Amino acid sequence: MRTAEGLGLIMLFMLATTAHRRGTSPARAGVRWTDREMRLFADEVASIGVPPEAALLVYTSESGLDPTASSGPAFGIPQLTAGTAKAIGWQSRIADFGKLSVADQIPWIPRLLTYQARTIGSLPTTASDLYVVNFCPRAAREGDDVLYRRGSIAYAKNAQLDRTGKGYISRGDLDESLRRAEQSTTYRAALAQLRRIKETVKP
Repeated sequence: MRTAEGLGLIMLFMLATTAHRRGTSPARAGVRWTDREMRLFADEVASIGVPPEAALLVYTSESGLDPTASSGPAFGIPQLTAGTAKAIGWQSRIADFGKLSVADQIPWIPRLLTYQARTIGSLPTTASDLYVVNFCPRAAREGDDVLYRRGSIAYAKNAQLDRTGKGYISRGDLDESLRRAEQSTTYRAALAQLRRIKETVKP
């Protein structure tokens, strides 16, 4: 039988190795992409002017970089929802997006970023701005620091982000999620891999 001390150590290990994400279901711990997948991600994201490091941090917070992650209504690495998926040309069930491999999901990410840029009228280039537009396009478009208030469906689905119980989810709450993701072993390993790959392609 596991002792309370043993269970505590297991919980501490899980917190140290898994990025916090906004979804209701935990992503798999220790997700690692191949160098080919990371290079594809870096090239696709950078091609439209978004820093790969910023996108990598946001998607670490959203999904733990796990292509199978789902919060219920959202799926995959960027936590794509049905409405947004349809807007960028996805024609199958949204759940099917979460069945794609990392390499097959990545080409959809620049489409998503381009659509988000059109929606808000500018290209998000920081992790904070990118997270807001991915989480609440209206707030990004209007420059509103309050994203969702208690009583809304979106708030109920993401209430854990309101860590102080103030009754709304703010940009600051997302920034806190980014800070936590930044300290995760998932992001640190992915960032080191990204930097190594970028170094190898320098002339």
